[in-house]
Amino acid sequence: MNYTIKPLSFELADTFVDYLGALDFNYAPHWATCFCTYYYNNCSSEQWMKRTGEENRTYALDKIKDGTMKGYLAFDGDKCIGWCNANDVHKFVRIEKDLEHIVKDNKVGSIICFVIHQEYRGQGIARLLLRRAVDDFKDQGFDAVITVPVENTETPEKQYRGALNMYKELGFKEVEKDGNTTVMWLDL
Repeated sequence: MNYTIKPLSFELADTFVDYLGALDFNYAPHWATCFCTYYYNNCSSEQWMKRTGEENRTYALDKIKDGTMKGYLAFDGDKCIGWCNANDVHKFVRIEKDLEHIVKDNKVGSIICFVIHQEYRGQGIARLLLRRAVDDFKDQGFDAVITVPVENTETPEKQYRGALNMYKELGFKEVEKDGNTTVMWLDL
């Protein structure tokens, strides 16, 4: 099939929130209200759990419009079928402190989550999104890319940070591991 990958933009902001808002998150209902804003937000866990889907949807639209929220959308024709949250690691304020000992003074991109439409899972969409993000980070002069996938063999649809294999295929190396969470690094 011929899929198209497009960077998230002001023009695609409504497509983005409409795509996420229409997905079935029955395997993780609390994800239905996230709109991929969790890592852009440094509120407490208690405050986060009180946020509504509408608040997060509006927050996402604001962050897209001001250029803070970045990533890539995958399309099958005109149908949005996937999302990859990819940005400068410092934009992901919820995790930047946890990774600063690895990032140091480098200019580092980060890929934090994928949301692939259930009808398109297992068809290489996440790999296409990943490759595009890595290529663009390289073109934009980043030194490296970091990601933190979480292995979940019991519920693979919950592997929203991507599968270890797809990172290894592109040359990412493991730099830390804590239980089922792995920090992966790719020099550009």
